[in-house]
Amino acid sequence: MRLTALLSALLLAAAPLCAADAGLTLAGSDLLGAKFSTGLTALAKRTGVSLTLNLTGSHSGLESLQNGKADVALLVFAPQEKPPGPPFVALPVAYHTVIAVVPADLPLEQLSFAQLLTIYSVYGGDQPPKNWDALGVPASSPWSHLPIAPVLSGSGGGLAYDLFRHDVLTSHELRAIVVVETDGAAALKHLADGSSGLALVASLPPGRKDLKALSLSRGANSTAYGPTPENVHAGDYPVRLPLQVVIRAEAAKRALPLLRLLFSAEAVPLWQEAQLVPLSTSDREDQVAKFESK
Repeated sequence: MRLTALLSALLLAAAPLCAADAGLTLAGSDLLGAKFSTGLTALAKRTGVSLTLNLTGSHSGLESLQNGKADVALLVFAPQEKPPGPPFVALPVAYHTVIAVVPADLPLEQLSFAQLLTIYSVYGGDQPPKNWDALGVPASSPWSHLPIAPVLSGSGGGLAYDLFRHDVLTSHELRAIVVVETDGAAALKHLADGSSGLALVASLPPGRKDLKALSLSRGANSTAYGPTPENVHAGDYPVRLPLQVVIRAEAAKRALPLLRLLFSAEAVPLWQEAQLVPLSTSDREDQVAKFESK
């Protein structure tokens, strides 16, 4: 009898420890790529987070979260959709964007949506290629009378293609001269070797001194903003779609090790590799603090 009681007491004492040590399951978006999954798994292992990934899509990820089969989900919602409300908490961890990239020595710093339309769409007719002087490049520049070669990252380059069509092209069609490449890396190759190309991609890889990202504005008289983490998160940069970390509020405390990992400095290269814009240091800290207060 005493032995039975002792074993029961030991099992009861161990139960909370086992629950705390149980692994976490992360479900959600399938847009992040194999390198992200491999990198996050390795990062979790180094930091002692027991993690199972099930990144098969945002729809299935939300179902897994609602059914209790996932602890945390990384979800992308269409612009007209809203993240789930209570008892769930949703906060952005990174952003899908469209970035206009040109050669670094081109004397141009910004574009408006209207200018992008004249370059990429049949708005006003499928005319011959525009020259850079049409966008304000000074006539004294050797670039001014060169034709603009428009390139667009395709479906293999994050959500750049879909976001550009939804936010900028709207109902207009692409011009026949626009080259649609498989992904961002292929699109950026068109800007090498002195090309006068303009590439719309999901991200500009860090360290590319030969290229630069232009600031964008919605209207001709609107302020143009560059695609910095601060501008994107604040909503000043005009093209963005958040990747949300979604969790049940009551589960936030147990999942804090994973949440801190997703918002850590070590995870920033993983978001960049997945062609997303991560949050700034201060914004990442703010998001973690919000989860910690749940």
